[in-house]
Amino acid sequence: MKQFFPLISVMGLLIFSLHAEAHRYHFGLTEISLNERAQTLEISHRFFVADIEKALSLAASKSLQGAQKQMEGYVNTRFQISDDNGDILHPRWVGMEADVHDIWIYQEVPLADIGSGKLKIRQSMLMEIERDQINTMNFTHNGKTQSYTLKPGNSQVEIAI
Repeated sequence: MKQFFPLISVMGLLIFSLHAEAHRYHFGLTEISLNERAQTLEISHRFFVADIEKALSLAASKSLQGAQKQMEGYVNTRFQISDDNGDILHPRWVGMEADVHDIWIYQEVPLADIGSGKLKIRQSMLMEIERDQINTMNFTHNGKTQSYTLKPGNSQVEIAI
């Protein structure tokens, strides 16, 4: 019986490690809502801190001084909005906050900059890092929410304003 105990222990650890790896996922959430009262398109992104740290370390010059500016540059290259004419809109950086697990990034676009019609939105954050990255984008307008699932190779949608 003593001979089987080490084997059972190793098998248990192996099964536990496979189970832990099977639940590792790469997910981001972008919420976009049209706020008529404030006359803005409000944007918030939520990602896992560890994934953002990995993305920034690849783009960083080894030092994370000026992390907000670095984060802003990263978001602006991976999240883009263009109007019916193909003109790229530049969301205003509102800020960011983080806890142990998640980071939230906030942006907004004045409705005066948008006009009406359709917007093309590309949201490819972290897709250059993880091949299985899934970004969900929710667009809320007039109390209705449309959800989109964005993946590498399919990271752009059109929404009607």
